[in-house]
Amino acid sequence: MRLVYWLIAVPLMVAVPLFAISNLSSVDLKFWPLPFVVQVPVFVIALAGLAVGFFAGGIVAWFSAGRARARARSAERTVRIRDIEIEELRRKMQQAERVSAGIKAEAPTTGLPAPVKAAQSR
Repeated sequence: MRLVYWLIAVPLMVAVPLFAISNLSSVDLKFWPLPFVVQVPVFVIALAGLAVGFFAGGIVAWFSAGRARARARSAERTVRIRDIEIEELRRKMQQAERVSAGIKAEAPTTGLPAPVKAAQSR
């Protein structure tokens, strides 16, 4: 991925300044309903068009990723809720184990009287 970045970025880093240096001549820029005429270099118009396209693409990508971000937030909330439930169940399990260990420590009772040893005659 890094290689692809450099394969695209390096030529652009060379081409943009060369384009700007090569196109210094001015052109008249008119906005139809307005009576103004502005003279700007060609490279300014070209770079402004690229900048507008760059930001428009970023905005479109941000809006189109909105559903994915919403799903991620929802999944994160679900995970947090499940983590809380797991901790609560662990706490209950430990409490039940302590109660169970306390019962086991006492003498087991069956509800029957203790057996009586019969006296042996000799």
